[in-house]
Amino acid sequence: MADVFVAGETLVDFVPDPGETPGEVDGYAHRPGGAPANVAVGLARLGPPPAFWTRLGDDAFGAFLAERLADEGIPETYVERVAGKTTLAVVSPPGEDGPRFSFYGPREATFGFDPNAVPTEALRDDGAAASPAGTSGPPWVHLGGVVLTHPRGRAATREILAAAAAADCLVSFDVNYRPDLVPDDATESASAAVREAVAESDVVLCSDEDVAAAGLSTNEGEELARDLLGFGPHTAVVTLGSDGALAVSTDDAPWGAATVRHEGYPVEAVDATGAGDAFAAGLLSRLAGGSGADREGEPLRDALAFGNATAALSVRSVGGMGSLPSRDEVAAFLAERE
Repeated sequence: MADVFVAGETLVDFVPDPGETPGEVDGYAHRPGGAPANVAVGLARLGPPPAFWTRLGDDAFGAFLAERLADEGIPETYVERVAGKTTLAVVSPPGEDGPRFSFYGPREATFGFDPNAVPTEALRDDGAAASPAGTSGPPWVHLGGVVLTHPRGRAATREILAAAAAADCLVSFDVNYRPDLVPDDATESASAAVREAVAESDVVLCSDEDVAAAGLSTNEGEELARDLLGFGPHTAVVTLGSDGALAVSTDDAPWGAATVRHEGYPVEAVDATGAGDAFAAGLLSRLAGGSGADREGEPLRDALAFGNATAALSVRSVGGMGSLPSRDEVAAFLAERE
C-alpha cells in the first residue's frame, strides 16, 4: 500500500475499572491514546507503519508513550520530545452524564504543534510518505480535529494541508471535535478551522455528534454525508456505532460516485474506547492500498467492511491502542463471517 503520513496528538487515556459511575469505579488504568496515535498504531498493525508527527512531553508519561510508539514500530523520525507535561484524557464510566472524554493538565506540549516545524519533506518524493516503488496510489495524509482546538495546532494543520496539496497527497480528516477543549473566545476560530480542514480534505470521517459540535450540520446519516460533500471533499464517511458506517462519494473520487452502507459486525463489546480510531485505521489501510476497481464503489464498500471488522475486534477488550487488531486477526475475523 502507499505510505501514510499521520499527524496529531498522543496522550494518556485513564480508563475506568468496571462500574457505571465514578462512585462505583475502584480505579483507573493509564493507557496510551490520542486519536491520531491510535490510527498510526492501527495502520502499523495492519501493514507498513506510517510516518507519524507527534509531540511528547518530557515527563514520565511522555517517556511511557515514546516507548509504546517504538514498540509498535512507529519510526522515531517525527516523534518530538518537548518541554512540558502530557495531557491526560479521563474516560467516563458508561453511566456518567456528559462528555465521554474529559481532558486534564497543560495542553501546550501535546497540542501546541509548531507551524514552522511541519516536516514537509515527509510528503515529497524523497520523504517518508512517498509511495514506494510498485504501489498503485499516491501518498496519504491523515489528520484529526482535536489539535484544531489549539491555536498553534490550527496553524500547523493549515501548513500540513498546504504541503499535502503541493505534493498531490490524498488527505483524510477525522472531524473528532472536542468543544470542551476550546475557550469561549475561540469557538468561532476553532469551528472555522474544522470547516477549512473539511474543505481541503479528500475523505472526511465523522459521527453526527462530532459534526454537530463543530457547527457543520445537524443532520444525520446520508443527509449528513451529503452536507459534508458540499464543503469540498469527494468522500464523506459517517460512523454509526453498532450500526456500522455509511459513505457517499462524488464523481471526483478515485472509486467514482457511490452511496454504500455496511451494517457492521455484532460482537460482545467490552470497551468502545478508540473504536472510531480502529475503524479509521482499517478504512484508510484499504483505501490507501489502491485507488481503482473494476466496479464503481467497490473499494469504498470493501474499506467500510474492513474498517467495521477492525472496530469490532477492538471493542472486545479494554483500551484504545492496546486493543487494535493485526491484519491477520482482521482477515481471520472476516473469513469466519464469509
